[in-house]
Amino acid sequence: MANFFLIPTIPPPLPPPPRLFSLYAGDLHLDVTKRDLYILFSMIGPVYNVHLCRDPFSLKSLCYAFIDFYSPFHAADALNRFNHVGLRGKPMRVMWVEKDPFFRNTGIGNLFVKNLDSSVHDAKLQEVFGVFGMILSCKVARDDDGKSKGFGFVQFYSEDSASDALSALNGSFLHGKILTVAKFLRKSERKEPQFTNVYVKNLDKDFTESSLKETFSKYGKITSALIMNDAEGKSRGFGFVNFDSHESAVNAIEGLNGAEIGTKKWFVGKAMMKAQREAILKRSHKKQKPNVSNLFVRNLATFVTEKDLKQVFGAFGNVTFVKVICDRIGVSKGMAYICFSKPEEAKKAIAFLNGCFYNGKYMNVSLALHKEEYAKQLQTLLALRSRASFAYIPNLHKLEEKKAQKEDPANEANSCDGDLGGFVLVDKSPCKSEWDVLY
Repeated sequence: MANFFLIPTIPPPLPPPPRLFSLYAGDLHLDVTKRDLYILFSMIGPVYNVHLCRDPFSLKSLCYAFIDFYSPFHAADALNRFNHVGLRGKPMRVMWVEKDPFFRNTGIGNLFVKNLDSSVHDAKLQEVFGVFGMILSCKVARDDDGKSKGFGFVQFYSEDSASDALSALNGSFLHGKILTVAKFLRKSERKEPQFTNVYVKNLDKDFTESSLKETFSKYGKITSALIMNDAEGKSRGFGFVNFDSHESAVNAIEGLNGAEIGTKKWFVGKAMMKAQREAILKRSHKKQKPNVSNLFVRNLATFVTEKDLKQVFGAFGNVTFVKVICDRIGVSKGMAYICFSKPEEAKKAIAFLNGCFYNGKYMNVSLALHKEEYAKQLQTLLALRSRASFAYIPNLHKLEEKKAQKEDPANEANSCDGDLGGFVLVDKSPCKSEWDVLY
């Protein structure tokens, strides 16, 4: 005889009490559901409501939620038990919901901790700093792969606790590394860090280190100058100059960046680590306009392959990249990206293929947009649709008469519906108003 298990369901919430006690659960796994949170937190006590926040357009989880308890004792117990506990393989960050924005805006009790060992996680950081007072939030910064970035944030309930932790832990050892603890400052409050090392590129191959020192010595005292060479000892066209003061380095950048020396125009700037350069490039890439050579194709048949698409779109130019978007088990989602070598080729493909009947479906071909731009367009479209329901429709009675005539069986003989050379002729119904185009 088969065994049946009763799966708990989320009951409808009871009438809210005069006051609810809310927790914030952040850093959630993308697959965590509202039911997961309800079942977990209900183990402590009655839960009034669980709200898992989602993106309004894609409906994907934003990886944080709010849990409302009837009792403050149950909420406090859940905070102590579940903070930094893994759910679906990822530790949660649980804290009290602070509705008063005073703490967030002023940054009271907020500390910045850096030079953390990769093995230090949120729970360990809270364990170390928790001896100095009540902690509101504690987090180790991580990259997209979940690896520690080597720094984190700790916010105390009071400024006194934060000051005690700063004076006691700054310069202390944790897992073999010396911690640097400082008061957290917003980006607008931070001063530009001073530097003395300058990077220069686009050097002529015969440019020497002595010439480099002579050129840069006009702007201040130089402590070292180096031109990077390859394995054969030939110049790689770039080097570094270190000054004894920050002001001299700034003056050298202002005076020599863009200057034509020899046969090339120099680039002179602040010397940065590889991670800093990659972060700047990543930010600048996000600000770039969409590449008008990249196309996004929707409403494809699931059996259409990348080879098929390259053959179809290749008729309009040089296709450099084709990618069919698939789900976790490898089944096509009916969407793909097509990249051309030139914008003119992409525009031609849109003009000819958008709306084309291909393998039983009408393809939708458009420019590939960034998430932010797509969200803006979708928001505008939704706003127009909401206005459409209240739009005034001129000559409504005439449109209704045309519609009745079209539905009259006597007019069916005059309609054209046939297959001519692979193209299907379809009668279009008249639009009721300018807003009908959106639907």
